[in-house]
Amino acid sequence: MGQKRNKLEISGQFLHCPLFLSIDTYEGCTFGCRYCFANPQYDRQNRGGDRREGIRPTSLTAWEKVLEGRSIGNPMIEYLVNKKHPVQLGTKADPFPRGIEPRVQNTRRFLELCNRVSYPVYISTKNTADLPVELLAQGNYVLAVSLASHRAGDIRLLERSTSQPQERLDRVPFGVFKKIIVRWQPFIPALFKSKHGKGIFDRSEIDRFLDLIAGVADGVSISFLSWGAIQDPAILEIVGPDDVDDLDVVELFTYIREEAHLRGMEFYTANYRALSDSPVCCGLRGDEFEISTRWVWGYLIQELFDGEKEYLTVKDLKRAFPDELKGVIFDTMDVPLYSRWAHYCARKTTILEEYIKDFTYNRRMNPANYFAGLYSKVVEGEFRIYFKDYRLLV
Repeated sequence: MGQKRNKLEISGQFLHCPLFLSIDTYEGCTFGCRYCFANPQYDRQNRGGDRREGIRPTSLTAWEKVLEGRSIGNPMIEYLVNKKHPVQLGTKADPFPRGIEPRVQNTRRFLELCNRVSYPVYISTKNTADLPVELLAQGNYVLAVSLASHRAGDIRLLERSTSQPQERLDRVPFGVFKKIIVRWQPFIPALFKSKHGKGIFDRSEIDRFLDLIAGVADGVSISFLSWGAIQDPAILEIVGPDDVDDLDVVELFTYIREEAHLRGMEFYTANYRALSDSPVCCGLRGDEFEISTRWVWGYLIQELFDGEKEYLTVKDLKRAFPDELKGVIFDTMDVPLYSRWAHYCARKTTILEEYIKDFTYNRRMNPANYFAGLYSKVVEGEFRIYFKDYRLLV
């Protein structure tokens, strides 16, 4: 029973996204955003029951162990943490749930652990009112504030228990973080469509959003709503479908990029990556927040992004993969690698084999990657990943 409990602790904390290790200090979320994919409560499904409970803190035991150099049964995570690979705090649950974090202080404990070794953390939150400023000032942090709209009415419609846009930004402390990003996520096209028949989008409303955040943010990171995963399907009837033509989006994102630059902000996007100021969509550059592993794909495609290479092959993927992990079997089935199906192959294939499989499988099968700037094809029997430069279309 004890061994199973330890696996659950690890499973509840660590994921591996394309750029970061990811950790949630709570399960469930208090904000009730109608577009969100996350459950508003801790879900006991697959944990011995089907009941749902209120928000609960996750265990930090595995994180404390791995920071101290002890094994947690996952060689990939142990390698990344040893290299101080950045961790994202807040992916499926906000790290500062209102009324809970001030009392429970689980996020505070996590930050104290990170401060001991100056561990780099990218914090994603909608709640800037409960930030432990004195603690954050001692560490190595980037703050990403999520904001779907500049209009208070939109926020009241979409997010049942969050602060208003101006209040959210006013509470961001200065001189504390390495960088402050406003995550325009999700970007919901219907909120910004023109009502006067002059173009697809109302650029004056786009400008108002950028004007609002310009005094706070160093950069803006934008991505679309994931329509297939939202918890409240009724919101689709209110905001309308995501049916914008791709060329219209390229034109819009090009405009946002230019206007962000005029206001002294950088521009990042995952949807049309060539328009981004970096192949990393989160609002970071490699010289700002060191990414310790060349095999993380956001940095792997840097050579495609800057034109150094025309395409990547499986040989390039292997070259970028760390020697220390080549030949290592993925020990635990509780933590996904790059794909959601990788755990089925755990203990049967190496981490490197799963890594190669996920790149080649997803790039062939998922057409959405084409619109993110990546696409693949087999040329003379060789699998190649190419990069589509949308800047050539405008």
